[in-house]
Amino acid sequence: MVMWAMVVALAGGGSGGDAFDPDAGMSRDTPSIPAAETIPGSQARPVGTPEFLYVNFDGGLLQTGCGNDPHYDCSTLAHLFDGYVGPFEGNFSQRVAILQETRKDLADFGVTTVIERPPDDLDYTMVVYGDLGAQSFAGIAPYIDCEDTRGGDTSFTAAFSSSNTGSTVILQEAAHTWGLEHVDATSDILNPFKSVGQQSFRDECFKIVANTDLEPTAGSCNQIHQRFCDIGYQNSYQEMLLLFGPAVPDVEAPTLEITSPVDGSTHVNPTTIALLGEIDDNLHPQFYSVVIWDNGEQLFDELHVGLDLLLVNPPLGAHEFVVQITDDGGNVAEARVDFTILAEGSELPAEPEDPDEVDEPKGVESCAVGQPDDGPAALLWLLAGLAMVRRRWWS
Repeated sequence: MVMWAMVVALAGGGSGGDAFDPDAGMSRDTPSIPAAETIPGSQARPVGTPEFLYVNFDGGLLQTGCGNDPHYDCSTLAHLFDGYVGPFEGNFSQRVAILQETRKDLADFGVTTVIERPPDDLDYTMVVYGDLGAQSFAGIAPYIDCEDTRGGDTSFTAAFSSSNTGSTVILQEAAHTWGLEHVDATSDILNPFKSVGQQSFRDECFKIVANTDLEPTAGSCNQIHQRFCDIGYQNSYQEMLLLFGPAVPDVEAPTLEITSPVDGSTHVNPTTIALLGEIDDNLHPQFYSVVIWDNGEQLFDELHVGLDLLLVNPPLGAHEFVVQITDDGGNVAEARVDFTILAEGSELPAEPEDPDEVDEPKGVESCAVGQPDDGPAALLWLLAGLAMVRRRWWS
């Protein structure tokens, strides 16, 4: 069996450790959050209506005088951040890890989580995930919107690098704008402190608390709490299921286009070839299962954000690469690329002449704009160079 040297150019992100210790007294919210005042004529969210949750890692200028409308980055809390939230400074893989963890916690509900801003004609909830400046809280929502009568809102989360911590804070702030309150159970996402373990929307009735001192309270949104629990208690799982309905199945397959190496290209060892691909999917980005075969033999099987690998000194001969990616919904895309590897010292075959190329008269300088044409070989070299830079950066 011939061995490959295949190097991951873009490393996947991990969850890391918790960003803060619950014993340190740092809360995920301000001590108490008011219930939103009912807007005359407003209606509760129709039962079982799916929602989009946009996690904004890019920050930006906040607008005032327009409520908490996420379409225009509006916030009644803009003064807390001097009108600006800085972007999350983690890398792309960390963003996707936080996204995936958030999606996992929402897997039972009709909430689609994205990190690209939805279209203007789509209603959505936004959590801004970035540099909030010097704050005593890890996240904040403008109010608790009982039965989500106001629709999409804007809330904020500090820029934690841990996907476990980040996703929990994201979901607590979003949940406040959907009408869920703090509870005293450390296993529930609505507990005001980050637990050392994994928290989730729990299918149990827990006591509602008023603040980070866990003072019991009767609660503000009992019109929905009492559908599942006694007054003063909340079942976050059942309320989420009521609001948004069950998960919406992902039935849309991704697409994959291999952009390097060039199909049919020839290379001479020693060489490093970038294996790159463009992926498109309705839930992109995400971690895909990436499987690669060479001439029918499986070479690679890992989870990655995309197709971004280095092929170091591939074995001599003709190679038929088949790359298959599978998204979280089990939908599959496949692409193929063929290339040949020659022994050290070999000459690359001459490039075929372009029949459409017209000979220009001698002595006449052709018109050129920008850079000279270096041809496909130069393109491959540049792509490999880009991948090697990424390798040094991410490894």
